[in-house]
Amino acid sequence: MKSKFDVIFENNFSRFQGGGYLTGDVIKFKKGWEKDDWCKDAPSQTIDMLKSFDAEDLILRVSTVKTLRPAVNSSVDAAAGVDGFHIDVTQETAPGRYTGAFVTVPHQLIELDGPNDKLPDIPDSMKRDEKISIKPKSLEEDQAENNPNGITSDTENDPGMTNPLKPTGMDDKFNRQLNNKDIKQPKAIAATSYTAGYLG
Repeated sequence: MKSKFDVIFENNFSRFQGGGYLTGDVIKFKKGWEKDDWCKDAPSQTIDMLKSFDAEDLILRVSTVKTLRPAVNSSVDAAAGVDGFHIDVTQETAPGRYTGAFVTVPHQLIELDGPNDKLPDIPDSMKRDEKISIKPKSLEEDQAENNPNGITSDTENDPGMTNPLKPTGMDDKFNRQLNNKDIKQPKAIAATSYTAGYLG
């Protein structure tokens, strides 16, 4: 009996089929990578980009693993090869967010940067100083530190709006004033009261 199902070959691209690298690996340039024979023939703009990658402290990740030449191993996997791999390297500014700059380098220029089973350390360029204190401060201490001129409604003297009256509009003496006289608006027509007509 003829089968109605098609035979499908499935295979995963394992680490050691691609020169020891997988997409997403955290890598770094080897020491003395500039002396490699590939760098001698590479364009100057490519070398400048690699130097900028190496000089900055951003995390470097593998974007794509490519074979140097097409390698067809039977009809199962056309991507697997024995040697001659090139790696697309990119910078990461946040987990999963790349800068958009990609450079293709041969695999002998790079190496794994630590274990890849956990998130890498945050680069120093991505850190910022924050004044965080787990000890609560009194209102007087906070105002004296953030608003040395004292409580005021003047935005120039109080750029941080530490005065609680400012955000709520409680310091607006003009708009919060209730007049004791009825001001007639020009050309204003009073609406007919439905309730007055209903009550008769």
